[in-house]
Amino acid sequence: MNRTAAYALMACLVVVFLGTVLFQVIIPIQAKAVAADFPEASPLVVPYSAAAIAFVVCIQVALLMVWRLLGMVVGRSIFTPGALRPVGVIIWCVIAATALSAVVFLFMCFGPEYATGGGAGLLMLACVVGGTALTLLMMVMRGLLRAAVEDQAELSAVI
Repeated sequence: MNRTAAYALMACLVVVFLGTVLFQVIIPIQAKAVAADFPEASPLVVPYSAAAIAFVVCIQVALLMVWRLLGMVVGRSIFTPGALRPVGVIIWCVIAATALSAVVFLFMCFGPEYATGGGAGLLMLACVVGGTALTLLMMVMRGLLRAAVEDQAELSAVI
């Protein structure tokens, strides 16, 4: 792998990670501002903020695992059994984020009338569908990586 591309990707991951940290700071501030404009929604500030922050934590953990996998690619050790664990963690992060989105979506659908927020319900539905698709894609990719690890082990035994 081209080291320049790897370092550029690492720089992008740092920028994205810092953006998620900033987003975690902005979430409660923005939620309080919305509650000030719509006082009937103030009971939702804490649960929605907690769900959004937990969602971002899932993204952050997945970013750290991508960083780890990128390090393995640069070090030419990606086709080892150690690469399967970070991929598994990414899958669980996507599952957790999808579950959070599903809970918020269901609350928006069946909760109090003031819990719905225009396009927010569609955004949550898109997160659930996209998260489900990403989970399935990552499971297929993990299966391919597992097959490559087994093939690598067989090639090493032959050589």
